[in-house]
Amino acid sequence: MSTLELSKGMPDRLPARSGFRFYAFIATLVAIFFLGMAALIASDYRRYATRAELQLGHFAELYSQAVDSSLAIANLEMEKVLGLLPDNAFEGTRWVDDDYSNWIRGEIAKIQQIDSFVLLNPQGRVIWATAQGLVGQNLSDREYFKKAKLLDTGRFAVDVPILARGSGRRLTPMAWPLRDEDGELRGVAASSLGEAYFEDLLNLEEMQDGLHVEIITANGEPAFVSDVPPEVAIFSATRRIPSIGLEATVSMSRAMAMQGFWQRTIVIVLVATGLFITALGAAIQARKRSVLLTESLWRSEFDRRRINAAKTEFDTIFDSVGDGIIVFDETGSLRRANLRARALLDVSNDAQAVQRIRGLIPALSRMTADEEVHRLSLQDGDDPEAEIPIQCRVMRLHLHGEDIAYCVLEDVGSQERLVAARAAFITSVNHELRTPLTSLSGALDILQARFAEAMPEGAAKLITMASRNADRLLVLVNDILTLQAIDQKQLNITVKPVDVRHALNEAVTTNSSYGSAREVRLVVSQPEIEAHVLADTTRLQQILSNLISNAFKYSPKGGQVVIGAECQGDKVRFFVRDDGPGIPATGRGQLFERFTKPIHSRKVQASGTGLGLAITQELVIRQGGEIDFATRSAEDGEEPSGTEFFFTLPRADAQA
Repeated sequence: MSTLELSKGMPDRLPARSGFRFYAFIATLVAIFFLGMAALIASDYRRYATRAELQLGHFAELYSQAVDSSLAIANLEMEKVLGLLPDNAFEGTRWVDDDYSNWIRGEIAKIQQIDSFVLLNPQGRVIWATAQGLVGQNLSDREYFKKAKLLDTGRFAVDVPILARGSGRRLTPMAWPLRDEDGELRGVAASSLGEAYFEDLLNLEEMQDGLHVEIITANGEPAFVSDVPPEVAIFSATRRIPSIGLEATVSMSRAMAMQGFWQRTIVIVLVATGLFITALGAAIQARKRSVLLTESLWRSEFDRRRINAAKTEFDTIFDSVGDGIIVFDETGSLRRANLRARALLDVSNDAQAVQRIRGLIPALSRMTADEEVHRLSLQDGDDPEAEIPIQCRVMRLHLHGEDIAYCVLEDVGSQERLVAARAAFITSVNHELRTPLTSLSGALDILQARFAEAMPEGAAKLITMASRNADRLLVLVNDILTLQAIDQKQLNITVKPVDVRHALNEAVTTNSSYGSAREVRLVVSQPEIEAHVLADTTRLQQILSNLISNAFKYSPKGGQVVIGAECQGDKVRFFVRDDGPGIPATGRGQLFERFTKPIHSRKVQASGTGLGLAITQELVIRQGGEIDFATRSAEDGEEPSGTEFFFTLPRADAQA
């Protein structure tokens, strides 16, 4: 399996299904967490409500007991006072004022529960009171008086609350019967419980802030209401005070009852949410690390498979290379040879191939360069008497501090035979084709010069056509021979100072006749230039002739070709300019290639071998110059059209 097939067969990333399951699990945990928090808050709310009700009931019970105990004490003290009053105490107000007024006031002041004190005779008339305004009034119609007359000694009656006329305070009347030893009613003692009494009891019980307390009589009249504003109460508790027939009601608002609840709930929610988010973050981070680890393991497996596939591909390519390849080091730990190398060395394994090649080439330590080429002659396995010429290119590589030899064995027998055949062909062309063509061209020229007037018109045309084709064929042969000389590095170039003006005039003299045949003039732009270049005279004229002939081919009739030269520092720039159709953009990149394909349309393209500009470029470069061109193409819509080829050569006087 190739690495491409392997990469197509395995996904780039792990499937996302496991990630979806994980985040679905996280979402479920979040939902369970919020549901659990809601259940916990609801349970805590019920617990707080129950506790509030219990607290209210407990406080109401304590308050009721406090009121009951306080009144029991007050009743005992009142009975003590009443028991000390003589029988004649109810005979008249004067007698009480004279003998018992100060004493009664002092004793009544000791009883904290009593707010005021009144003595009434059996008919209900006030005979003495701590408040002088009540003396003489008839209170026989009051319920507490009526109830007290029916009670036995040691008991008291409580009436509905009333508002005091002078102070506007709410008072709860109380009355005690006074009887003699025979049980006859001597009179009634009356007093009252003020709001200050109930308020003092609340202070003694240290009532919690925010509680609302009411003391209600049997008929529903309030005897006492606390100063706390009566908000909407959702929790309340009621307890009866048996001794006086009153009920104590304690209530609490939602905000008061739930004050601690909300503080506790907020703290719990914040702490639980923080812990839950921390746990979720840790889980997500653990999941990410797990995914990264899994992807890393998966990538490692994927890379391992790719490495194995690449190794298989490399082994296949290595063994299938047409040239022999041998790799080894001095220690012998690395030994590798492909099939072609083993076949050329006539061995069966890598170790034998390395041993054989090391006996044919110098040791690595004796190599003076990192790359050497050796020629080897190996015996042909199929023909024992034949030898195979082998070119062995040895490259020394430095890897991990060790020297490694990389040897490429190439059978150069076919190349040498091809070179020999090519040389034989060129020799044949030179001797068997060029010489006859030269003779044929010369004979045709002589024939035209001597017998042109005596020839019939048709014969003269045939002679002209034959002469022209012989010249074209001779140019092609000369181009092939020039390319052969360039490729074989046999091109003889003799560089010497050349007068630029003389070279331009010679080019005009040599090529003007070719332009005249096409009705194109050849002129020199700057005939007075004074400069010398380092060049081969023959090759310089060959360069100019190639460029001028191309300019003639593409110039319109009646046009002109301009040649010239100009000095540019230590170089001389030659140019050949025409006003032809120009070179289209599609063909500019391949202009200097050998056997260039036609770059113009059929009606514009001139005949040629496609070798002239390639040879011209080689000749310019071999003489130390550069060549290029500038053009405006009519086919591309550029006007005016035309082309200028220019090349540079070093100045002789600058070199001197």
